Parts: sequence; structure tokens; C-alpha cells
Amino acid sequence: MVNILLAVDYHRTLADESEVGFNVSERVIDSILRFLNSGNAFAVVTSGAIRHVKGLDALKGRLFMALENGLIVITPSGSRVINVPVDWWQLRNTIRNALVNMGVEFSEGEASLFIKYDPVVVNALRTYGVRIEVNRGMVSIMPNGIDKGYAINALKRIVKPSAVIAMGDAENDVPMLKAADIAIAVNNAIPEVKSIAHYVTMGNDGDGVIEVINKLLNCDHELIKCITG
Repeated sequence: MVNILLAVDYHRTLADESEVGFNVSERVIDSILRFLNSGNAFAVVTSGAIRHVKGLDALKGRLFMALENGLIVITPSGSRVINVPVDWWQLRNTIRNALVNMGVEFSEGEASLFIKYDPVVVNALRTYGVRIEVNRGMVSIMPNGIDKGYAINALKRIVKPSAVIAMGDAENDVPMLKAADIAIAVNNAIPEVKSIAHYVTMGNDGDGVIEVINKLLNCDHELIKCITG
């Protein structure tokens, strides 16, 4: 099978978490390179900004990165596809000022804003009609309608793959898995993600990615049977 797009969440799917942060092992990198060398495409899909994606230098010039849920897509050639609605920037500034006035600490992506989860703050922000994306205690603030499913559709337009396989672990990965042809949850995924997956890996994090790539590279019949069989 060739021209498959394997779209993988970064934190706790591709990258393992340790005391010093997130890390992508050499074994995972080697597996991805084998997948790419077989004529396929690989994408990291994250709600985070580019500074949140580390340890992928060995894949430079080979992978796609859909950052901030696809608001920013970086291609293997390094070109950048900006998918930010034109009316977002003014609203973003309004929300930024509101956070300052509320005394809420935040960080900024290229288009998004990030805060720690606080139900009072989140309820206040919902009045602005934006997307509030919660992921294991952190919150991304984005234009309404921008989720990881949006990122998958943006990648489809660029890559034009024969099939899309998506892998994730957390609640914000659900739209991505639903937008893919085949949905996969890593073993450390939350129950909500496992419940919609066609397949749950035996391995956690990057070990699950290696497991799926091995299945794909040995596939000589229908993809779904290769994954689930």
C-alpha cells in the first residue's frame, strides 16, 4: 500500500512523556522513515504551536505538520499554508485583552491562545463564540469550528492520499479520528477515544505508532483488515 497518510497526535501518542518532558524515541523515528521510504506520507497533528513539537529533527524535510489544529500547515518543503479566518485576528486581540483584564496567565501560538483549564474562565470565554478545546487540563482558544478534523481536511487537500489513518489518545483527537478513513487509539488513550476507534494498539504512545506502521508495511490486502486482523 502506498500514498497512505498517517496522521498522528504528538503528545502521548507519538511522543512519550517523561520527567523532563516529551520525547520521540529513535525507534519511532526509524519506523516513520521506513514508512516514508515506502511511498507514504506522515503528519503530526497537534492543537499546540510549533514550539510544542520537539525531537523530530531527523524527519526534517520529510513530514507534514498541522499545527494549532491545521490553522498552520507546514509541508516537507518548508512552505506554510495559513488557514486562519480573516476575522479571527481582531477577535483574538479582544480575547487576549479580556484574559489580561481577568488576570489569567496565557501563552500564544501563531494564531491560537493557550491557558490552563479553569471552569470560570472557560465559561466567560464561551460568550465570544470561539472554540474552547480542552486537552488533559490545558485549553486552546481558536476560531469557532477549528478542530483536528479541520486539520485532517486541510491535509487531505494538500496530500491527496489514497487513505487517511489517524491516531490519538485524548478528547481533542476525536474529530480527527472521525474525519479519517481508519481511526486508531493508542493503548494509553482515554475511554472516549478507544470507544470510537477501529483498533486500539497493544503498545502505549510511540510503541503503538511502531505497531501500526509495521502492520501497514506488511499489508497486501484491505487496509482495515491489515490493521484489525
